[in-house]
Amino acid sequence: MPLIDILMVPWRSASRALRWLSLAIVIACALCAAAIGLHMRFSDRWWLGSCLIYCVGAGYAWAFWLSTSLLLAIDARKLRLPGMQRAVHASVLLYGSLMIGLPTLVIGAPSAHAWQVLLLATLAVTGGLAFVLLPRWCAMVVGFLPALGTSARYFFQLPSLSDPRWLDWGALALAVLLIVDVLRWRQLLHGDTDNELGFGSAMVLQFRRQGTLNNWNGLQQLDSGQMIRQRPDWMQPRADLRRTGPQSTVRSLRVALGGWYMPKTMAGHLRASAPVLLPVLLMVPVMALMFAGNHRADAPNIALIGFGAGLVWCVLFGGLMLAAMATVLIRQRWQRTNAELPLLALLPGLGDGQYLRHSLLRAALTIPLLTQLLLSAILLIAALAAARFMHLDRLTLLLIALPQFAAAGTMVVQVLCTLGGRKLPTWIEWLVYVPLFVLFFLSIFVPATAMGKHPWQGADLTQSLLLAAWAVMAMVLAWIGRRGWQGLLARPHPFMSN
Repeated sequence: MPLIDILMVPWRSASRALRWLSLAIVIACALCAAAIGLHMRFSDRWWLGSCLIYCVGAGYAWAFWLSTSLLLAIDARKLRLPGMQRAVHASVLLYGSLMIGLPTLVIGAPSAHAWQVLLLATLAVTGGLAFVLLPRWCAMVVGFLPALGTSARYFFQLPSLSDPRWLDWGALALAVLLIVDVLRWRQLLHGDTDNELGFGSAMVLQFRRQGTLNNWNGLQQLDSGQMIRQRPDWMQPRADLRRTGPQSTVRSLRVALGGWYMPKTMAGHLRASAPVLLPVLLMVPVMALMFAGNHRADAPNIALIGFGAGLVWCVLFGGLMLAAMATVLIRQRWQRTNAELPLLALLPGLGDGQYLRHSLLRAALTIPLLTQLLLSAILLIAALAAARFMHLDRLTLLLIALPQFAAAGTMVVQVLCTLGGRKLPTWIEWLVYVPLFVLFFLSIFVPATAMGKHPWQGADLTQSLLLAAWAVMAMVLAWIGRRGWQGLLARPHPFMSN
């Protein structure tokens, strides 16, 4: 078969946005690995830092990009196209060999640790593939594997990654992952994947159902009825339709908007939040197990700091996802060309003019902003608890809190633009929100360089520059939000599709 067909398999199985995003992440991790290698070139363990950063990019690529080759193989088998199926399998082997062989030559050979690098890169490739081939509920457990690995070091006296004795344990883990990948790939390839739904289905199958292969709009399905129906019965939300009607226009609008805005009972809120709450609740026993075997005097303090850091991560990314859900749901409602949106204008008690706009904004923003406020309070408590032990200054605490406020502010800006019919062109949105995401992640990682007994010397200057960048971003978001608000005021009626 032609080599070009084998090389083009991942580019044909994934959408353009997904493959370019994945390629950018892989290149960024490779550049960071090179930078770490140059910065730590006089250290004996420079190879480990470079290899681990590279493994992050390789694991991501195999989890969310190269794994979509399986979907192409499934289609080829159903269409009785054995040539295409062989091309897919050859492509998987080729890209796997390249992503394992290149770091072994570039990092392992000069450092005389080729076997360790080879094993780590192979574990990243096979682990990323196993992450999306296994049932979705396994993803909840996979996220805690690093912490469980730390606790296993205390209980089983495991050697560190730089110790040559670790090769035996790594080879055992690699054998398990290879068996899981092969068996699960074969099961999905020959099974009835159309009937696999819910948390028992493989994550890679959700990429197709959520639009990953076509237009990469899987985020728009986060709160869709299809995904809610895939949940087990104990996770199904329960709506609360009391106090709805002309006397409560905001609550009636929330019912009409549906999805995450639907009023729910307390039990319904817990059921709907189960996918988010369960991983957070699992943090407590995992952190306890992580430090159970550590008999050092400062182990309780380390455990508390680790739990606080994990809680900060969960709150920040939870706030980001909640903001995305609210933004995307409103945009969906106002982009559909059907009779659903004009029917909202017929709800009794809405009135017209200013009262109608205020009621719509309260329905669209009150619950998301209250949730963001609750997350901000949790974030503040966790940050203050960590600052007590790590002696953080006010600037560091402010940078830790800024991503949460940025997520809430971006949500408000996007909702105003959607309701006002003033959506920015796609290329301008990329120019605005790519730097915003960069600032988001820098505000998580940069403060960590100012912590500990030996903080980075350039941390203060970097944090000051980061704060200045946030000030510029706040002005940009304020301008976009003002533009959307003016569009909402100029509209003859807010229930007009975009």
